[in-house]
Amino acid sequence: MNYQFDKENISQHVVKYGVDVRPAIDIKDDKTKLQDYCNWLIEQFPQAFETIIAGPRELRVQKNFILAGGKQIELPTFLLTSRGPVFTFPERMFINEVQDIVISDKDKIFHKALEQLRSIFTDVKVPRVGVVHEFVFDTGELNSVQILASNLKNELWREKIKNLNIRLQAPTEDKNINLEIRPTHARRTVTAPIEYACPERSRGSGEIRFGLIVIVDINNLQIKDDLTAAEINDIIAFAEDYVPDELIKFLNNEY
Repeated sequence: MNYQFDKENISQHVVKYGVDVRPAIDIKDDKTKLQDYCNWLIEQFPQAFETIIAGPRELRVQKNFILAGGKQIELPTFLLTSRGPVFTFPERMFINEVQDIVISDKDKIFHKALEQLRSIFTDVKVPRVGVVHEFVFDTGELNSVQILASNLKNELWREKIKNLNIRLQAPTEDKNINLEIRPTHARRTVTAPIEYACPERSRGSGEIRFGLIVIVDINNLQIKDDLTAAEINDIIAFAEDYVPDELIKFLNNEY
């Protein structure tokens, strides 16, 4: 089955900046500092951060995005994980239809947020930074499981496959490039982000549109004691050059 990946077919796109920190930042022990940090994020970048959700074991900041047609969606844009902070910026969502979300200067926000984090937690080192792009490519009425299965050589296997998840590692000289490709589907009648599920598990009524989830994770190949600002800039610049043009060429076997 010949499916061509194209930027015009992107129905959902989310960008994440992940930071590994050492030593780990503890929510319980650093509660006051973290509260101040989250308030700083909201004050400095209201276009991306709005509401703090805090508990004994979780800390995140959410943003309510106003969409076309009076729709809205609340998404976590900052999350403190066991490895470190993750900053999430939606660019496009599928909510009954494609909706673009504009957050200007995402790289600048990330740089300033990381700089502020370092100034508050002065003993923290950053051995790895990653940029993750999560896409959903719309395949329309073409079953995305069958699209992936068409890459298999054996016809019997192609007929038997009900779900398929492809994971690839394509490192460069100094960058990790990890790819994941898997099928998904969405119903036009559901007022919610596109559902990440195998089409075979679909329930209920409504028109089904199929898609392919493509996740590309780019980070530094060598773990550093502490990345410099120049090294972090290099990772971000590489990701900007790779996504989506080089990525789409790779997916379409154009190399």
